[in-house]
Amino acid sequence: MKRIIIYDFDGTLTPYSIPKFEILEKSGMKDGAHNTQFLELLQKRSKTKNIGLYEAVYDIYFETIKNAGFKLTDENFSLGYDRVEYNDGVIEFLNMLCQNNISNYLLSSGVKVFLEKTVISSYFKEIYATVFSYNQEHEATGVDFLMSDENKVVAIKEILEKNGMDDCSSIIYIGDGLTDYYAMKYIKEHGGTSIFVYKSENSKDVQSMKEKVIVDFYAKADFSQNSELYNYVKELCQIN
Repeated sequence: MKRIIIYDFDGTLTPYSIPKFEILEKSGMKDGAHNTQFLELLQKRSKTKNIGLYEAVYDIYFETIKNAGFKLTDENFSLGYDRVEYNDGVIEFLNMLCQNNISNYLLSSGVKVFLEKTVISSYFKEIYATVFSYNQEHEATGVDFLMSDENKVVAIKEILEKNGMDDCSSIIYIGDGLTDYYAMKYIKEHGGTSIFVYKSENSKDVQSMKEKVIVDFYAKADFSQNSELYNYVKELCQIN
């Protein structure tokens, strides 16, 4: 049976749940999207414009970069791709799966051109993420496709269609937060397996997801060989 594993990125494969966006740091926003000011602006912008949080993120993202005098180009969006930190064992884990003919897909609300340059991009059959629209000078003018929580389900359906699958019985989804709720719910309702990874087993997100009863397995975000997560996935995929 063909196996497919779909991953969230930030917080799942990396130790931080929000993209760092190095271009924001270069634009004067210390710690990028982790900056307290950025997070406050995010909440305010969402309410003021009556838009979703993801839309507000990129609204402020574009505004901050432009105000700092930088161009909205892929080169700037991709800054820091070579300095991404990964959770323990991620690269070896993905490599092991690829060697055993398991297809990996990535779903992220982050910027696709950034993710495509990361060291782990070659392990994914396809990367689904946020895409920008551009003018003739190759500068971004806005968001063409926003990978929101709901749009993760749209991407999952496309993956199923591309692989000629009628349900999710051969699908494993690995995520780390409430932003993965719709994806995990869809996977669970259509016969697949959802895995929730965490830093702390006592986190609010873990407790909240347990109440929703849509997760099959909880594990520390440790992808190292012989970790609880590593062994569980190997068993699901029937890898010796």
